[in-house]
Amino acid sequence: METKKPELNAICPGLFNMKLNLMHTSNQEWIDNRKKALHNAIQKEHPIVHDVVDFIMIVLDSPSQKRRNKANNIEKIERKMRHNPNHLNTLADLAVLYRNSNLPEKAAIKEEKIDTILESSDRNDIIEKAISVPEQGYTALFEEYTESGNEAQQMLLESLQLIKLEQSTAIGEKKGVLCQASNYTLDARRLMFQALNCQTNDGFFDKNSNVVLFEKGLQYLSNTTYPKEKYYIWTIYYAMACSRMPDIEVATSNKTSISETAVNLFWSVIETLPKDNECFTIYRARSYAYIGHILISTNKPSDAYPTYRSLKNDKQFQTLLSTPLSSFQCANFLMMRLFLVVRD
Repeated sequence: METKKPELNAICPGLFNMKLNLMHTSNQEWIDNRKKALHNAIQKEHPIVHDVVDFIMIVLDSPSQKRRNKANNIEKIERKMRHNPNHLNTLADLAVLYRNSNLPEKAAIKEEKIDTILESSDRNDIIEKAISVPEQGYTALFEEYTESGNEAQQMLLESLQLIKLEQSTAIGEKKGVLCQASNYTLDARRLMFQALNCQTNDGFFDKNSNVVLFEKGLQYLSNTTYPKEKYYIWTIYYAMACSRMPDIEVATSNKTSISETAVNLFWSVIETLPKDNECFTIYRARSYAYIGHILISTNKPSDAYPTYRSLKNDKQFQTLLSTPLSSFQCANFLMMRLFLVVRD
């Protein structure tokens, strides 16, 4: 995507300030499912997201106004602050909880510390400022649309798949009608996506969407001494955010489709993460699998078909492009090799 130089003073840390849907849902079954997914993330996702996963758990508890829950949440966050007292998202959320618990003096202390870090030019403080944004991006990535929005998106997707199945065997006038229906369904998905994500005058994505937050966060981190390997772990989550978007062209990205952006990001992970370090194997394998899924899903003869111009001279990628299923073979090979190393 075409980018502008990021401004760290524009950062607004904290998860409570994001006004997430998960703070307001009354569907207990949805909340329980989200909590199960969070516990699963602690087991399977990279440690760099563990802190923010813990915070999402606390945010999920926020709709309850019981004084006991507020006190428990404050205690949890205070414990987490002991291993990193300058963590911006932690400070911001703790300040909110203090104010909501009628503790304005404590809130003011945390808010003053936040302002100090935001204005600081210290190398460590700059990293703290930068890392708070992809953490917010991960939170937005984890949050799904409201239950009705999810259901509508899924029904449109299933409808599109059924139309394509019929279209593959249709002939003559029927094939033309089904083609038109397919285009209408694609447009419906695009319009619903815009409605759910609150399109702004500044661009297609809402300023708090996971794609925008990850993009800005990675821009910030690229200008710091943050470890390259961790930077590309965050890139995986940015790519995942892009891969979940409808395959439409983004006005600010020189007409590069969002699926092509996702593939480019996953490929950068595959190419950059050390191949001789087993701890990164699972992330390279995951990237191959996502690329395979995207290549198969977007393999359609239309103007929206990704051209992957930036990878046209990469022989390995061109092989995957011509045989998308080989992406899954690469992923399986890496995971099998990792399994053998762990077993030995």
